[in-house]
Amino acid sequence: MKTVFTEKQIEAEKEMLRKKIFFALLIVDPNTKDNYPNVDVDATFMDLQDTIAGVNEVLGNPVEIIDVAAKIAMALKEYHKPDFEYKKYRKFILDAGNTVMKIGG
Repeated sequence: MKTVFTEKQIEAEKEMLRKKIFFALLIVDPNTKDNYPNVDVDATFMDLQDTIAGVNEVLGNPVEIIDVAAKIAMALKEYHKPDFEYKKYRKFILDAGNTVMKIGG
């Protein structure tokens, strides 16, 4: 399905998605997580997954969104590991944000 949105609209959607992805970094980062004591990490990821699904549908199922969703799932899985490694989590989040920029060109 071809999208009917302008390039500006697509870029705005990508920017919104990237902001939500990077928020998932801030709320877990050892240097910034204390600024977000009332934020539920799991709820944030549920919202992020819903947003990814919506962007996927609105933008006509871009293939890159599969990679974004997979990286977000891997980040959440890493977060819940007993031997959680922030460095791995951070890499998944940053890679997801970078992949968003590949959508639409």
